[in-house]
Amino acid sequence: MNDISPLGWVILGLLALFLVVLNLSLFTAWRDKKKGRDKDSNSPFQGLEQSIRKPWKKEDEMLSELARRAAELRRKSDSSQDSKDDSK
Repeated sequence: MNDISPLGWVILGLLALFLVVLNLSLFTAWRDKKKGRDKDSNSPFQGLEQSIRKPWKKEDEMLSELARRAAELRRKSDSSQDSKDDSK
């Protein structure tokens, strides 16, 4: 046991710490799943998961809003043009 250098002990300690944290996180996830919590409830990776599933969701929403507003402006513009043409 005394043949291991201090750097080796540090590496072994970090490895042990990593394994403990990994097991705790897996246990916590298992316990939450067993309790029947909703899958989408405040997961730290929820945003990442959503962006992987729908990578252009924000852009699509913004483009839809822009299209809706443009159509609304066109309708207003067309109705004002029609009223000007009727008055002549």
